[in-house]
Amino acid sequence: MAAELVAGALLSASLQVLFERLGSEEIPQLFQGKKLILDQLYELKTMLWSAHALLNDAEEKQLRNQEVRMWLIELQDVIYQADDLVDRIDYEALRSKLEDDQSSSSSASKVLMKFMPPFLSTFDKTVRLDSMEILRKLKILVDQKDALGLREGAQNKPSPRPPAPLVEHADVCGRDTEKKIIVDQLLKDDVDSGSNISVIPIVGMGGLGKTTLAQVVYDDDRVQKYFELKVWITVSDEFDIFKITKEIFEGVTTNKCGTENFDELRRKLKEALRGKKFLFVHDDVWNESYSLWDTLKSSFESGANGSKILVTTRSTIVASTMATGQIHYLQTLLNEDCWQLFVKHAFGNNFDQNNNRNLQALGRKIVEKCKGLPLAIKSLGGLLRCEQNPKKWEDILGSDTWEELYKKEGSILPALWLSYRHLPTHLKQCFAYCSIFHKDYEFDREVLILLWMAEGFLPMDSKSKKMEEFGKEYLEDLLSRSFFQCSSKNTSFLQMHDLVHDLAMLVSDDFCFRLDLSSDVHSLPTKIRHLSCRRSNNYDLDKLQGLSKAISLRTFVALPLQILGGSYLVPYNILLTNGSCLRVLSFSQSSIKELPDSIGSLIHLRYLDLSYTHIEELHESVCSLYHLQTLLLSWCINLSQLPRNMGRLINLRYLDIRGVPLKEMPQGISQMKCLQLLSQVVLSDKHNDDVFKITDLAELEHLSGSLSIFGLENINDATEASKANLKDKKDLTELTLSWSDDAGDADSSQKELDVLDALRPHTSLKSLKIESYRGTTFSNWIADDAFSNLVMRSIAVVLYSLV
Repeated sequence: MAAELVAGALLSASLQVLFERLGSEEIPQLFQGKKLILDQLYELKTMLWSAHALLNDAEEKQLRNQEVRMWLIELQDVIYQADDLVDRIDYEALRSKLEDDQSSSSSASKVLMKFMPPFLSTFDKTVRLDSMEILRKLKILVDQKDALGLREGAQNKPSPRPPAPLVEHADVCGRDTEKKIIVDQLLKDDVDSGSNISVIPIVGMGGLGKTTLAQVVYDDDRVQKYFELKVWITVSDEFDIFKITKEIFEGVTTNKCGTENFDELRRKLKEALRGKKFLFVHDDVWNESYSLWDTLKSSFESGANGSKILVTTRSTIVASTMATGQIHYLQTLLNEDCWQLFVKHAFGNNFDQNNNRNLQALGRKIVEKCKGLPLAIKSLGGLLRCEQNPKKWEDILGSDTWEELYKKEGSILPALWLSYRHLPTHLKQCFAYCSIFHKDYEFDREVLILLWMAEGFLPMDSKSKKMEEFGKEYLEDLLSRSFFQCSSKNTSFLQMHDLVHDLAMLVSDDFCFRLDLSSDVHSLPTKIRHLSCRRSNNYDLDKLQGLSKAISLRTFVALPLQILGGSYLVPYNILLTNGSCLRVLSFSQSSIKELPDSIGSLIHLRYLDLSYTHIEELHESVCSLYHLQTLLLSWCINLSQLPRNMGRLINLRYLDIRGVPLKEMPQGISQMKCLQLLSQVVLSDKHNDDVFKITDLAELEHLSGSLSIFGLENINDATEASKANLKDKKDLTELTLSWSDDAGDADSSQKELDVLDALRPHTSLKSLKIESYRGTTFSNWIADDAFSNLVMRSIAVVLYSLV
């Protein structure tokens, strides 16, 4: 199955990012006067454009041609190599900039130079050799275009979806409630939209039975009698207004349309509908443009009050664009309804529950695999119809559902593949990446966005949006298109239907791998880039030596990413030794106690999670990870200090140090201008330039989320506190202001009140906690009506007696 469905479209997103990076101003600045290198990089960019021109044709032909599929895999591998090269160039540009900003003779620089990766001393030579090798591979691939029959700039459109089969009401299971709700809504004359026409969308993922439900509603006797005119149109991929209008006109008049003039056609349709109550079904709509829909709908406005349009779509965006009232979100079938549907297709109408008990037991397990998806249930039932051999049923139960259905039925895969084909290119790679999660895994929205960001899937910060905002849009888009579903337990978590997960696995095959106890690590694909493993202490560490083959690994995460308690074994020495391409590295809650100096050689690293470990020290070499965006250290209870050169992590956006028993923090944190999350700051009683001060907060303009400030007794006066500029940090939602329990006597109460006055936050704050405050009165701003968003105030006052 995977051999037939590699997502060549993923390449397009990767190439677009490469083109942008190869066109950056830093490259000619870095290689100023080095014409040979600049010429090679320009040739590399040109050759990548040549490969990009073949992608459309290759993506379409891979479905029928195994050689084209292998060509796409090889091209993706070379693009990964090119991206690693450009990332190393970016790193060197960052290093050079930092060295220019700070004297290379300083003691700090000398310490850091000790940990610089070895390629830097021969950097130019490495770039030349690597670019030459990548160019050689690209030329070989591009030169194969004629042999493979690939055309440049080919515009391929997916085959139109065939009309859905007609259904009998008796064959539909579990939709009686939905049918009644929609029929009742169709039979209402009242219209709240200010128009004669109501539009009622049915939304759900592919294979959920939207078209089936619409057919049952359409054929209902009351609906048939209620509407004077009824037309069913399968819209599908191309929203061709003329074609749709023509189909409706011919359905309404039962005559062939004799005009090719669109305006004339619209006038004729408008006249044919005048004063008549009609029902149109627009099945399988993908168009998200309101203007196109508004143009089409304008031909229908002459219909009688109470006219309706029933729409089926996989996208909530489409539904919101067209709807005039309630949107019906179709859910998966309940267990017993699933079983009844399976019985109809696997055993037929003469089913006797007293017979075939063994097959019934196997059948119920097979139905569980379908997770309530009617199309999967019907297809599997049809696959097993008249099959009496239990061994065949057991084979299906233990096999890949997609594989069997596509080989025998050819139905499930095209249904969801169509959804994938409709995704914008930038969403395809985000979706495919989620195959690193195992089935039924519930992933945190915010963590997923950080992972996408680390992998380079999100656009760089623009004037209008941050990377995280792009990530939220991408996530909501995938959710609206039914690729993700909200967890029933926690709406901040998402998951994928099993068959959608299988689709993600198929389109990411050869580059993503999920490691469990049954995995043969020694047979890892050599091209593997993204690896996840289930947390366990039962891995054979000798067996895990096979990970050393994954020399191009970009992702290593242990799942679940949520904290569950306990620690697990992790082959960190292998990963740190061979993981020079790593972008994402999560050792959270593992048995790791120390990071070796070699961590500084992971120059591509963007995401490092060491939370809930017993690590005691972060070596200074961490400070050479200039690309690092996310550093998670929460509840590292043995960690007492941060590296003094932390300020060199100029791209760091998230520093989570909740629960870390720090006595002080390095002053350099204020140099992290990109920092958005700084979970806590600790103010020291030292008053030198080497430690973090409250005034340093003013430099961190983009702080958001939660912030706790400890050691407020160490602030000199209110003037110093006011320089933190909390009042302008509008993205902070939670704030904790904490004095030490043993911070002095009553004489400081006026000072503490003045400091509290000066620490007035922005009025957008939602949660405020004040701990161990010794003032005799509170600041007026705490009860200010301007803090209308403040939903939680928690104040712990230290009581003392005056002697």
